[in-house]
This record gives sequence, C-alpha cells and structure tokens, in this order.
Amino acid sequence: MTTFTQPGPAVRPASLPRRQTARRVCVATAAASFGLYLASPFVTLWSVASDLQRHDAVALGRMINWGALDASLKRQTLAGLHLNIQPAADELPDFGSSFATTAVSNAVDTTVTQANLGTLLDEALPSSAPSAQSGTPSFASLATRASVHFNRLNQFVMELPLPGHEHETPLRVELRIQGWKWKITNVELPVRRAPIMQASATPSNT
Repeated sequence: MTTFTQPGPAVRPASLPRRQTARRVCVATAAASFGLYLASPFVTLWSVASDLQRHDAVALGRMINWGALDASLKRQTLAGLHLNIQPAADELPDFGSSFATTAVSNAVDTTVTQANLGTLLDEALPSSAPSAQSGTPSFASLATRASVHFNRLNQFVMELPLPGHEHETPLRVELRIQGWKWKITNVELPVRRAPIMQASATPSNT
C-alpha cells in the first residue's frame, strides 16, 4: 500500500536571514562610527592649521577651551620663572613670590583671550613674509614630522618638533572631547631638555 503525502507550501530561499542582515548592518555602522571617531581629531588639527594660515581668529577661538588653556599657560610661565614651588603647609609664601605669581596670572588673563587672539596670531605668524622667502617651513612639511597618539578615548596628543628648537622639547598640543567636539585644552611650549647624565664605566685615575 502506497501512501502519498501532500506537499506543503514551498519555502522561498532567502539570500540572507533577517537576523544575519541586521547583524551585518550593526557591524558596518559600528565600524563606520569608529572610523569617524579615529579621523575626527585629525580633521580638527587640519582645521586648526587652516585657521592659522588664514589668520582666522574667530574660527580658531571656537576650537579652544579658554579656561583650560589659560591654566596651562599660567602653569608653564610660573614654572619658567621658578614660581611654582608650593610652600610647606605651615608656611606662608613670601610677599615677593606671591606678588609675582599674581602679576603673571593677571598678565595671562589679559593677554591670552579671544579678543586678543588675532593680535597674538599676527605676532606669532606674520603674514607679510611668505614661507618661500622667509625660509619658514610650510604646515605640510611640519605635519610630516609630527607624532600623534591617543592618550585616552577622549584625549588626543600631537607633538611637533619645531625648527630652530632642536635642543628643546617638541611643541605639545592636547585635544579633549568636550560637547561632542575636540577642543584644544593644553599647549605646552618648547623648553630646554634636561641634560642626560652618563656614567662612565672606566675608573678614574687619581
């Protein structure tokens, strides 16, 4: 006795199941977002370089956290004048040191501002002499010598050796994500490198 079974409805072959398609879309979206995140600080630095070349103080000012940059410049200035030494807990700072510290703080506050940024750019990057005549290297040539890295997920650092400062530390520019944008929060100016002490393995003849 032969039994015939009635065939069921045909199942359409799908190129990709819905779950697998959704997974691939999520992976592609995550990869694209991560790529944009990696590229974002470089785009910011490129914008900063463009604003510097065009002497666009307004656009450049939007990329700066003025409070953080102000504190950074004060710290470096005080360190250069050896005024950043904190007295002991039971001692008060002498009048001269306190006066100098206040004077430096006020000078930074009144000089490094959004309103004075254009003047600072004109003094640091005079536009009257082209790079070919003055011998000043272009931003493109300087960028090839820069070292960049992420310190943290929200912190990006560029270190750039400046011409004429070979015996000093590189210019260090620090960016942080604030308000979903990268902003300049710290600029460390070149300082003379500490001398390297080398110990001699040969005994001296005395």
